Amino acid sequence: MEPLPGIRIRRLRLVGMERSYDVDFTSGQRVRNLSLIAGAFSSGKTAVLEFIAYGLGAKRHPRHQEVLRRVRSCLLEVELSGEPHVIERSVGEPSKVAFVRRGTLDNTTVSRAESRTIDPPGAQESLSPSC
Repeated sequence: MEPLPGIRIRRLRLVGMERSYDVDFTSGQRVRNLSLIAGAFSSGKTAVLEFIAYGLGAKRHPRHQEVLRRVRSCLLEVELSGEPHVIERSVGEPSKVAFVRRGTLDNTTVSRAESRTIDPPGAQESLSPSC
């Protein structure tokens, strides 16, 4: 079976000083065809979506005090044309650099991380798409 083109979200990990927070969009090592994010009022559903966007190149991440106190980096595991990659950005002051490496969140030895700038869109070596 040929891999689907584009980006497929596999997992989100928010790394904190005391613990990590994981959201998994896979089932049996495969990305689910459909994932739902459900929870009680103010439980972080929108923050999950905003951190996914941040991992993919958005300029800002959630600025809630509980996030800023507990989270140090955002790691997003994605499939790029069927190959797993991890995108990492620091949390606090929104970063203009992302680090991208082949592999999964659990396997850090597959390849060395490469730095990619977020701004300006369309720049060579940029994570942001051309406009």
